[in-house]
Amino acid sequence: MMHDALRDAIAHFNLEIADLQPVPDSFSSIVRLIKLVTGERLVLKIPYVKRKLFRELGALEAFHDDLPVPDVVDAWVPDDDRPGAMLLSRLPGANIVGPVTVSLARQMGILLGRLHTHRLDHYGDREEAGNPHAHDWWAMYHAGLDRWKPHCMQAMPPDLYAGSLALYKDLTANLPAPDGPRWIHCDYRPGNILVEDGRITGLIDFESARGGSADLDFTKVSHRVWNVNPATKPAFLAGYAEIRPVPDFERTLTVYQLHNALGGVAWCVRRTDTSDPFFHENMAVIKRLTARGGH
Repeated sequence: MMHDALRDAIAHFNLEIADLQPVPDSFSSIVRLIKLVTGERLVLKIPYVKRKLFRELGALEAFHDDLPVPDVVDAWVPDDDRPGAMLLSRLPGANIVGPVTVSLARQMGILLGRLHTHRLDHYGDREEAGNPHAHDWWAMYHAGLDRWKPHCMQAMPPDLYAGSLALYKDLTANLPAPDGPRWIHCDYRPGNILVEDGRITGLIDFESARGGSADLDFTKVSHRVWNVNPATKPAFLAGYAEIRPVPDFERTLTVYQLHNALGGVAWCVRRTDTSDPFFHENMAVIKRLTARGGH
């Protein structure tokens, strides 16, 4: 059965579709690979909320002439509360599947370094210039815990939640100055990178991109690349250092890991799906970090 938002988007763009396929590893937005009757191949993306549409459109505009990102073929921004949609060009290549090679790790480092050369004048989303924390990265970042509190309290054992907050307080007692404000991807991982014949051909999924501190984007790289194959870490960092200085991520990595895990728990609770493997993955991270005191 076709999702209502998908049907609305197809009708708005007046698409004559010959084939429509879901994409793997898409957890929030509705994303479909489409082939029109004319033979043209595009990507149709419908974000979970309109805020994510604005984020992606803004990032794709900013990176259009510098990074291998999709072109925006068309965009729909409804006047009502519907999230809208984007038609994007199809880039060559396929998502990275399996362990990342040392060669690809170096390319990933170069690509992230290039992304981080794009500066902004404040932290957060474009429309958050008036936010009282728009020029204070850590204050803006910590505020997420307050938003997630009711969701985390609903799903987590009280002692585990209290322990995670105590650990977070300890970890954030002596943080370095942020490396920003500059564009950050916020979901920089192999699943959002396209490759063909051993070369990176594209970077996708900018619905979480915003102004931030560059070290945050090392979080998922550490978990999904370096921890799987430690030999990729020096290659990644060497590639990044070809473009710009490596941020002081070692001092902030555990803060971001814990923050991301609490946010992941809240994400699942808001969608009333604590049976999702993503929920259990984040709970495992929280338990591991609190048991080891962040180490």
